[in-house]
Amino acid sequence: MLGGAEHAQAAESPAPCPTTGHAIREFGPTSTGFHYGLDIANAIGTPIKAGLAGRVTYSGTSGALGKYIMVTHSDATKTVYGHLWKHSVALGTAVSGTTKIGEMGATGTTHGRAQLHLEVINEERINPRQKYKCPQ
Repeated sequence: MLGGAEHAQAAESPAPCPTTGHAIREFGPTSTGFHYGLDIANAIGTPIKAGLAGRVTYSGTSGALGKYIMVTHSDATKTVYGHLWKHSVALGTAVSGTTKIGEMGATGTTHGRAQLHLEVINEERINPRQKYKCPQ
């Protein structure tokens, strides 16, 4: 029988990235402050999936994020999907990792470039690459 200190749980592997494209801005410090997400660029209308199962706990609009969706997962982690062109799910909808939740857009502050702003909140904001395996 293993004691508590000897019993290590296997690290959780990252989920598939919610979209396709290429990373244009990473999580971390910038010349103008701190960027709390991962920005992935592609064409307007590129499908966005939930990546992980959960429930839609916000579906609306804000200034900088434009149209965005928040999904809360069973471990209480929240994922934010910003700059959407279109929402595909309503508030309260249960989603699987493969559920299409929206389409990539250029709403909010994007300087005209279609992208997904992917943000993960686990009590505090963490690097989305800890939860999702996204392109470089």
